[in-house]
Amino acid sequence: QDLAGAGSECGEVNGVVHTSSTAFGRCRSLQRQWFLCCMMAAIVLAFPLRGVGQDSSILMPKYTVKLPGVMLIFLSQGLCLDPTAVTKAFTQCHIIIYVSIFVFAVYPAVVMVVTTLLESMGYSKYFCTGMVVTSVMPTTTAMSTILTTMSGGRVPVAVANATLNNLMGIVCTPALVMLLLSGTVSVDFGKVAIKLTYSILIPFFCGQALRSIASIKDFAVKNKPKFSIFNHAVLVVIIFCSFCNIFSMRLSDYGVQWYHIMTQILLNGVVHILICALAWVSTPWASMPDRIAIFFVAVQKTIVMGLPLLNELFNDDPLRDIYALPLIMYHPVELIVGIFAGGRMLKLVEASEGGSAIDVQGISIVPGDQVGEDGSQEVDVVAQTGAAQDLAGAG
Repeated sequence: QDLAGAGSECGEVNGVVHTSSTAFGRCRSLQRQWFLCCMMAAIVLAFPLRGVGQDSSILMPKYTVKLPGVMLIFLSQGLCLDPTAVTKAFTQCHIIIYVSIFVFAVYPAVVMVVTTLLESMGYSKYFCTGMVVTSVMPTTTAMSTILTTMSGGRVPVAVANATLNNLMGIVCTPALVMLLLSGTVSVDFGKVAIKLTYSILIPFFCGQALRSIASIKDFAVKNKPKFSIFNHAVLVVIIFCSFCNIFSMRLSDYGVQWYHIMTQILLNGVVHILICALAWVSTPWASMPDRIAIFFVAVQKTIVMGLPLLNELFNDDPLRDIYALPLIMYHPVELIVGIFAGGRMLKLVEASEGGSAIDVQGISIVPGDQVGEDGSQEVDVVAQTGAAQDLAGAG
């Protein structure tokens, strides 16, 4: 409801309640995105305070902020992740295969073609490297789920595939970075594997193990929105430190000019729209609710997992924070495009279902979905609500 805008209009057609697609056009849909506001504030404050947040400062944020922050993010991810969401994904193997191939093969392939053309035209090779790194990141979880919900898509498909895709990203993203950028950047596989193990894998599986304790599991489920807010707050601090490093270096020495940043925002928009078009035209075989879920899972790139992964992959590279710029600037683009695309998709679902889809308060239940103990639609509704709260409260 926050994403669509407060006071969304509802209409009744043939006795079925539908959320009006005009909700997507409301300005209030962006007013409550505190994460975007904090991210912009962190970038602005990083310039006068660059001496505080850079790696060489006395506070040593590389070890006192970034590493503990990454570990806490993945610990909370492990605590909040319901393993049943992954097992449910395997009931539709063809969708899993499509989404996985699109996210980790088609998307990077398209971006590799684009960056090759850009480099031949003299565009910054560092930003091109950042675009490639962004392209191999896993999808979002909260954003893809809530956009699917508000667009009338099949939410269980989005939840299950987004969760599984994020788990795959822990392994696939480092492997693809080393494969695609082996001749561009120097990444020590052994060193990276060790860092990923103690900073990401161990905290994540510790969180999963703690879920076996009923009291901790109940606490994690009950406070999932607060965990999400905490993760995004840590992310804001990491972004602040990254921009402190960027403002402390002479970008012109690396051939990066300030107008490149504006150009990169435009490039992010062009690439994202291209990917969206490709994802949509390649899924005519899916039903409309499934097609929408597949679309939002396939085209999103996570900054919550992506930035910590990038920091660990390029931990010793002085250009690490420049590589992160395309990923940081990608988040607002995919959010805005998703909001505008969602309104049109909701109309398509209403037309294709002929009034058979029930959409009350952003939760879609389509005939054929199982409800109750034998199906887990009940679990999915909880997951949707948590995702909605996550995105509404944390961008």
